[in-house]
Amino acid sequence: MSQQANGTHFIYENFILGDSGSGNIISREKYLRIHFSCVYPQTQSLSMDINPLESIVHSILPAGQGTYQVRMIPYQDAEFSHPFTGSVNVELSKNIFVEVCVDGVDSSQFASVIDTCWATPVNDPHSSVRWDLIIDMCPSPNDKVELLQNGVSTSSRFSFSMFMFIANSTKVYLHCSIHLCLLSDNRCSVHCDSEQHGREGRSVDIHESTSISMGPLTWSDSSKGEQLPNQVQGSRAPSLCASLMMLLISMSVLISF
Repeated sequence: MSQQANGTHFIYENFILGDSGSGNIISREKYLRIHFSCVYPQTQSLSMDINPLESIVHSILPAGQGTYQVRMIPYQDAEFSHPFTGSVNVELSKNIFVEVCVDGVDSSQFASVIDTCWATPVNDPHSSVRWDLIIDMCPSPNDKVELLQNGVSTSSRFSFSMFMFIANSTKVYLHCSIHLCLLSDNRCSVHCDSEQHGREGRSVDIHESTSISMGPLTWSDSSKGEQLPNQVQGSRAPSLCASLMMLLISMSVLISF
């Protein structure tokens, strides 16, 4: 099997050998040899509301359409063992932990890479009001952000201290740009200089990234001993799993013979 990346897709090539299986010592029948290739898009747009939302694309053979899945999950703890269930409400200055993981791909071959993350007070990644959390694959120097894992596996993790937007908004929407990276290139991760807040070391190829959105997250003021109003409990899509917040994004795999 061979594999390569062209900047927008990952390409696998292989072949299948077959014979008549007669069990004889010799044979004059020809072997069957079928060459095929699989093409995975390197990036894909996805969005997530706090209440669970699921999107499924059916696999079709022999045309060769398949899927893999991406999940974005907010957690309450640094061990990533307690995901939020239901609405997400966090006290100001308390840490919230976020994991982006990819399922359905070979974890020994691929890694997920978060390029940038930012927050907005409205459900619009292009809002003129925004706050940067991760810039150029490194934590923003202007905030308390810790990039816990990035570009080393199919799971990327980071945390930040909960905040509010000054314009009396109780909601925070999180957006990230993410792409998949081929581990064999040895250029999936970078070293972030904690003092100069810049990246150094390996250079990462130019790639096309797409937006991931999650929200709303709401904040509360512990000094008042109460939760702020106007929380959004629902989603525009029906709830399919009450215990775990995840978004399943299906991405096509094209197989040609």
